[in-house]
Amino acid sequence: MVSDEERLTVVNVVASTRVAEELNLPDIAIQLNCEYEPEQFPGVVYRVVDPKLAILMFRSGRAVCTGGKNEANIETGIERMIGDLRGAGIETWDLKDVEIEVQNMVATYALHYPEQYDGKARFDDNNISVVELSDEKDEQLVLRQATDDEVKDEDIVTRKVKADDPLGGLPRRLNLNNLTFHLPFDKVEYEPEQFPGLIYRLDYPKVVCLIFGSGKMVITGARHKDEILEAVQIIQDELADLL
Repeated sequence: MVSDEERLTVVNVVASTRVAEELNLPDIAIQLNCEYEPEQFPGVVYRVVDPKLAILMFRSGRAVCTGGKNEANIETGIERMIGDLRGAGIETWDLKDVEIEVQNMVATYALHYPEQYDGKARFDDNNISVVELSDEKDEQLVLRQATDDEVKDEDIVTRKVKADDPLGGLPRRLNLNNLTFHLPFDKVEYEPEQFPGLIYRLDYPKVVCLIFGSGKMVITGARHKDEILEAVQIIQDELADLL
């Protein structure tokens, strides 16, 4: 059985820190060959290739790092930035004195039917690719969602979900209009003419979930991965009665 954590993908971590009392941005831009256009943005843009990050440095000595997939990425990026600044003769605080605070995590998650769910697809679904397996003991049809690599692999047979296929373990389609009546009305926004997703704001953990008809969600506002997993569990509990 695939766990919630395995289905969760952190796509962006934003963190802030301070590395010096003050930074000379024009000097940094020249020494490190960074982007600096003060007429458009008051900070220097320092880029890290691996892991792929962008760090915004400001005159106050503060820095904002974005693009990380985890906190280790952020720490690596800040360490490299401080190393490059010091290598260019620019004074910064010691790395051990630099505190990094995660401001926001953005993650994606796809709601799935429980593995033991015995319902079947009503219609063909061209949006879900699956790998078809057969159980040799009783020749029962077993489907699981295909990964992106498998969809592209010529040696693996994938197909779309067909009517009467078992839904257990497959992505869960949602009727967002119906969903608005099952979630707390004062925490839900759904204006399909303006945005195709339902916006659900949780009080605790304090995150915002964008829920789409495909069953996919985007969760933002968390500061720790545990908060995202807790939000996923809350939404699954809210939707349990809809099965």
